[in-house]
Amino acid sequence: MQRILIDPSAPLKENALRILKLAFPVIVVNLLYTVESMFSLILVSGISASAVASVGFSLSLLWFIYSLMSLSYTGTSVMVAQRVGAGEDPSPVVFAGLVVSFIIALPLTFWGEDLVIYLMGVLGASETVRELAREYLRPIFWFITIGFMTNTYYGAFNGAGDTRTPMKVAIVMNVINIGTAYLLIYGKLGFPALGVEGAGWGIVLSELAAFIIYSYLFLILKKPFPLSVRTGLEVYRRMFRIGTPTALERAVTTLSFNVFVGFLAGFGDKVLASHQVGLRVESISFMIGFGFMIASTVIAGQNWGARNLPGLVFGINFTAKLTSAIMGFLGLILIIFPKYLTLPFSRDPEVIGWAVYYLIIVGISQVPMAVAVIYSGALKGMGRTTIPMVINISSFWLFRIIPSYLLLKVFHTPLVPWIFMTVETFLRAFLFYYAFRREVKHQRLSSSRQPAGQSH
Repeated sequence: MQRILIDPSAPLKENALRILKLAFPVIVVNLLYTVESMFSLILVSGISASAVASVGFSLSLLWFIYSLMSLSYTGTSVMVAQRVGAGEDPSPVVFAGLVVSFIIALPLTFWGEDLVIYLMGVLGASETVRELAREYLRPIFWFITIGFMTNTYYGAFNGAGDTRTPMKVAIVMNVINIGTAYLLIYGKLGFPALGVEGAGWGIVLSELAAFIIYSYLFLILKKPFPLSVRTGLEVYRRMFRIGTPTALERAVTTLSFNVFVGFLAGFGDKVLASHQVGLRVESISFMIGFGFMIASTVIAGQNWGARNLPGLVFGINFTAKLTSAIMGFLGLILIIFPKYLTLPFSRDPEVIGWAVYYLIIVGISQVPMAVAVIYSGALKGMGRTTIPMVINISSFWLFRIIPSYLLLKVFHTPLVPWIFMTVETFLRAFLFYYAFRREVKHQRLSSSRQPAGQSH
């Protein structure tokens, strides 16, 4: 375990190195996930544009399913971070997280595939795309409980301040995923040619490997701390109290995102494919931001547990500035070189043309996206998970979906939803920054009113 406590009076370089040391492995993990998603699309692009659309749409809707992971992941990560910061034993949290993740995932083993295919139909995906998606999703849902439990292990390591070990596990997962997917999609080295189903098996085999590795680390090597079955009802209650708002937030926002994607599905498979290509390219920048968001949650959680509010504020503000600089630079690359970035995914001129428009528009939003994710992560680390839920859901519908729906009746072009996507990101960034400052001010006032030694 590693306590990430920030001292605002320490040299800037020292705090920067502490934050980067925590964040860098998480960024690598998220970039590796992006590489996995990219290769899934690249590998199936040799089949057809419909195959690209089906895998891309499936990945988008899987985020809706995986939002349920947030209940156990967020609860585990935040509670472990707060306990480590406070110098308390975090082991009872992990066992509770594994139990919760298994119970949540079990029904999806039987009904998850049909649910995703149904949602695809509602959102306007063609029959061809739905049939290909079913092939891709089938093995993933057979082993969905493994994926959920693996994510809980991941949250425990992050909360404990050990982000290097998950990075190493993610490298193994990438090698297994890409290698087996290639062999099974096209039937190389004597393996059966399964088409898009082979991409699904690549994900399954990589998650099985990760689950075995994490179980070995916890049960045999006792790393980052021993896994104990000793827990209690209060641990479960707190986990649900912290994790439920985030799970609900991600479920609603992810489903809302797919409603948003449904606007684009109405323009045909090629526009839908271009959107998926654009998302995969943009995801390099987004996953860096998401990695820093996880780091901000750990920083906020541990410093909150240690009652180090000045260090929390300093660390989060510094992380926001650093993330904005990095994502702003990547946004410029998206704006300047959009065509070259789309070429690995498609040779179809229409797909490339629309993907170029997408990348130029979304490149503008990278800095506000950085601001939004960092202050959102900070609020979660402080245990204030309801605030991000309210902001994300209301912002998405009020500033993105509803305006897009109304204006599409006047201007029938995919540029409409893409433009509102960027506008909404700016507004959401402001809301998160304001909410964080308001919460910090409230905590400072509360601390000044409390008698010495009283807990916040």
